[in-house]
Amino acid sequence: MSLLQPAPLVATINGQVFHCLVCQGGFFIRRRVRLEYRDLAWADSSAQGLVCQNCGYVHQFLGDAVDLWDSESGDRVI
Repeated sequence: MSLLQPAPLVATINGQVFHCLVCQGGFFIRRRVRLEYRDLAWADSSAQGLVCQNCGYVHQFLGDAVDLWDSESGDRVI
């Protein structure tokens, strides 16, 4: 992959492979997503976003249950 287009990632949640909820795609690009909640000022203002490479749907995750894996090398991405 080029520097402008990162290698696609595979995601697991609590050890189970995650697929896009819209198209069942299995490759994602990671993005931080800003959250806007007026009544949750104490909470972290961002979430981990996984953008499906097939359809572009953005999945949002809070917490640390999601693990990411490089689709080319199989190495865990930190």
